[in-house]
Order: sequence, then structure tokens, then C-alpha cells
Amino acid sequence: MAVAITAEELDFGPGPKAGITITGLLVGTSVLTLWRTSDNIRKEVRGHRKVTAVEGTFIEDWDVPTNRPVTYEVEVLSGPGGPARATAAPLTIVDDSSWIMDPFIPQSALRIHGERREGNLFFRSPALEALELNGQVNMFDIMNGETVALFGQRMREKNIDLSMATRSAVESANLKDLLLSSTGFLFRPGPELAGLELPGVMFISVAKVTQRPTDSLWGGEATWWDLTADTVAAPKLRVLTATFTYADVQAMYDTYGANQDAFFGLTYLDNLKHPTG
Repeated sequence: MAVAITAEELDFGPGPKAGITITGLLVGTSVLTLWRTSDNIRKEVRGHRKVTAVEGTFIEDWDVPTNRPVTYEVEVLSGPGGPARATAAPLTIVDDSSWIMDPFIPQSALRIHGERREGNLFFRSPALEALELNGQVNMFDIMNGETVALFGQRMREKNIDLSMATRSAVESANLKDLLLSSTGFLFRPGPELAGLELPGVMFISVAKVTQRPTDSLWGGEATWWDLTADTVAAPKLRVLTATFTYADVQAMYDTYGANQDAFFGLTYLDNLKHPTG
């Protein structure tokens, strides 16, 4: 049996994500790396470099870019069937918003609308009106009056203005909880930012946040948030929190037997894909 891989959109959870099913690894332990290609850039799926699997596995990719074709490739490095490669059919997840989240806590994902009328968390001017792309250049004055320059590479986006606004106390609390939880975030730009040619997945660092209530003195709930972000390298760790709990499963079934009945005839991979039934 040859190694096979399929990719699908998963429509449950707080934000866009992809599910990747890998089969045909044979009985025994295999070591593999999962790769994702989008915008002609091939990178390993975060946390899935040289991982082990037995016969098959199911992987959730919470970093999947939206509104562009994405291709997944499994590279089997060792195992009962020997080295192998397989590529899934391209997957495009269509979504009408931008998203920001703690990369280790997918439950923290928040939808950011492009315009005020669309929701209670949205970009406001001057968000993303300019992008700074710095280059590494060292200048040296030499004795004959000339200047010598040593040129380095152009760096990714810096000083990105991500000014936002919230119109409700609930959205303000959700955004503040997210911003207080970390200084590193995963940002996925939505279709309203397509003209900026941003990467589909951006890991950003936000050192300073300014919260400005705008109408609280007369009973309003609108708040402006000033954020400036720098693009940083992706972390190597995968998601750290469980996306479902034992309590979630327990709440759905009166007995363990009822849980077994619900999954009768299904495989271990089926259970991984839909742990709550």
C-alpha cells in the first residue's frame, strides 16, 4: 500500500484550519515531515518536522493560509515502507476576514473585519496604509573620500500598523485578553488586504499596545487599539492547548458504552478527526 495524503477544510473551531490525513505507512513506526506550500513558498507545518506515526495519522494545521491554493506534502524519512513522498490535491479555504491568534492557543483566534459595518472588531485608519521593508546595509568611509557599502538582504515587513477598534465590551475584553496573553501572534490577512501582497501566514511581535476608550464618558463601549507589529520567524512548537477536553466528550455521552456505539465501525483516524463524534 502506497503512502497517501489528503487535505480538507475543517469547519469547526474558532478560526480557519485544515485537516491532513496520512495513510499507508504500514505497521510500525514511521518518521515523517509534513510540508505546506503556498505563494510558491514551501515550509514545514509548524511542529511536524521528524514526527512519528504508526500506520497513519491525522494532523490539524491551524496556520493554513486562506483565499489561496495550499498544497501539503508528506515526506516519510524512515519506517517499515522505507522513504516515500506523497502530495495532496491543492486546498483553498475561502474566508472573508483577517484573523489574529496566539499561535499556541487556537481557541484565542479573533476575526478582524475589514470595515466597521461588518462587525465589532475591525481595522481602522491608518491600519496597513504603509509597510516598512528595511535592508541590511553597512556604510564605511575610506581614506580617498569614497564610501564603501556592504549590502545584506531585504528584511520582512516591520512597523506594521495594525490599528483596530472594538464596538462592544465583549469584543474589547476578548481582544485585551489576547493581547495580554502574549507579545507574539499569528496574523492571517483577509481578502480586503490582498492588494498589499502580504504573506498568507505572518508571525508577528507586538511590543506595545495602546488602549483608548473613545466614548466611555457618555456610556459608550467603543475602544481604539493602537498596535505596531514586526514580522518574526515562525515558532517551532505546535499548538500547546487541547482543542477539546474529556469534559466535552463526557457531556455528549451518558456512558462509555454510548461513546463506543457512536464510533462503531469507524477507525482510529476517524476518531482523531472527530473526537466528539
